[in-house]
Amino acid sequence: MITKFILIGAGVVVTIALGLGIIIGHFAIKKTTSSTTGKYDYLTHDADQQNYKTFISSMQSTNIEANLKDLTSRPHLAGLPEDLASAVVIEQRWLNDGLQVTKPKYNVLLSYPDENNPNRVTLTNGSGSIIIQTSGIEQVYDATQPKTVNPFLAYTPNGTVSSTKLYYANYGRIEDIEYLASIVGNASLQGSIIIMRYGKIFRGDKIMHAQYYGAVGAILYNDPVDYAPYGTSADQVYDQKWYMPPGGIQRGAAYILNGDPLTPIYPSTDYMYRVKEENLKYLIKIPAQPIGYGDAQVILQYLQGNNVTTDWNGALPNVVYRYGGILRDSAKIEVRTYNRKERKDTYNVIGIMKGEIEPDRYIVFGNHRDAWTLGALDPSSGTAILLEMTRAIGEMYKNGFRPRRSLMFCSWGAEEYGIVGSVEYVQVPALWIVNNTLNKDIFLQEYVKVLGARIISYLNVDIGVEGNYKLRVNTSPLLFDIIIEASKMVPSAYDLVDQTVYDRWMRIDRNNITNEP
Repeated sequence: MITKFILIGAGVVVTIALGLGIIIGHFAIKKTTSSTTGKYDYLTHDADQQNYKTFISSMQSTNIEANLKDLTSRPHLAGLPEDLASAVVIEQRWLNDGLQVTKPKYNVLLSYPDENNPNRVTLTNGSGSIIIQTSGIEQVYDATQPKTVNPFLAYTPNGTVSSTKLYYANYGRIEDIEYLASIVGNASLQGSIIIMRYGKIFRGDKIMHAQYYGAVGAILYNDPVDYAPYGTSADQVYDQKWYMPPGGIQRGAAYILNGDPLTPIYPSTDYMYRVKEENLKYLIKIPAQPIGYGDAQVILQYLQGNNVTTDWNGALPNVVYRYGGILRDSAKIEVRTYNRKERKDTYNVIGIMKGEIEPDRYIVFGNHRDAWTLGALDPSSGTAILLEMTRAIGEMYKNGFRPRRSLMFCSWGAEEYGIVGSVEYVQVPALWIVNNTLNKDIFLQEYVKVLGARIISYLNVDIGVEGNYKLRVNTSPLLFDIIIEASKMVPSAYDLVDQTVYDRWMRIDRNNITNEP
């Protein structure tokens, strides 16, 4: 499975090289100039078209494979030693590639489950006997796989809550909760536990909505209608297919804002004042836990009340989706969590290749580094390709290539917790570029002001690969034409000779109105 994705990543490197091909092909220059021209004529020369060809031909799939194997050989949850080890690896690689590198540190509030006490959801009958209790861990498919963090929702509190009332609130959107309240009554939701399926909106908003309407706890699960569209039998889910199996559980943060919760607006440096945790308004106050849809199937079978509307139905077998209320057979539902919040250090790694003509203008390539587990796709597929990009362009730099503008490569820390690393970075008073060199002693202004004035474009390479069917890019309108042109420069790995990514894209996903992908 991993090898397949690696080859895809090499073949459609346009997903992150699409901008770089244009930058090299249109904005790059040769280091030397003709002695017969004026002193500044080289500033207006057309780009050397050989540069992008050299870059594309330099990308090696075997290197991407090796990068991905190394990055996914250990869990790298933010704030833990393995995350720092990954940052050091990237730092050293970029130094070897000839980049100017810094590794700023931030001390931020993160959240972890208890390794020895997994969070659990328990359903008991009227006599107290357990009907079902979630294990709090996931099935390990590879015996050599290192231990990963138990399923949890970051920033949700430690605690135990129980109720005889369980309600199903669809995707947990505010309109879903409001509609549920109109069916069962606002008062009925008080003191209840609400179960919701993932999708449509951010998980933290789902829990906050349930909390606002008086629920004492929340449960999230991935419904097969969204995550196992071809059924839940063993031959239709992982590890036979790539769809979520019954025991798969989605981890994630539930903080509804971005950045370090303790230092809103300001950078989380060692000297910064921090808000007391008890004074934070936007942290979830009720226990919440994600579970697999195999366990959710049993729990939902105990719901009573009216059948839901058609658009609320999921695809769990042998389940009649109901709004809920008092559980049948005098059952009780309990959510028990052992989460803790802890201040931890996280690191960004920033590498810069100085531009020749416009060094104070930046083309930025960014990706986060942390993952809830091993992160083969999110984010390590992007990082594996990013490291190969810097190796290839670093070799070109050593051989005389100079980009017109500065290239900036960023490996962000603690993104999964709420894009913490990147938010803190732009809030930091700038130890920035003075006379086109990194200066650690002079404070200029906030990074956000410097970057806002100088960045030409930002290309996010979080998930470099999801499949080999077609190219998928989300972008602002200003980059539409550049992406189209870049896709014409990159050979397609899955088609005949002389076919480009653009050719495949057009064949699969042509827009009949614009006659473009």
